[in-house]
Amino acid sequence: MNIEALMIEEMTKERAYKILGVPFGSDFSTTSLAFRDLRDKYHPDVSPYTRREYTEIIAAFEYLQRLFSS
Repeated sequence: MNIEALMIEEMTKERAYKILGVPFGSDFSTTSLAFRDLRDKYHPDVSPYTRREYTEIIAAFEYLQRLFSS
């Protein structure tokens, strides 16, 4: 297994908003709603072939969540 293929690109603010599909600079409420919708859609229990997308969605939301709490 190629470990590099499993690595996720470095997260940036722009990338996080893009992954969640919300406009850059959206508030926490908007990003949270988008996160929940995407989390449910790409959850591995629902679709086992979307693990990478699910992981990126989680990482994007956690990244923005840290920024909002600062």
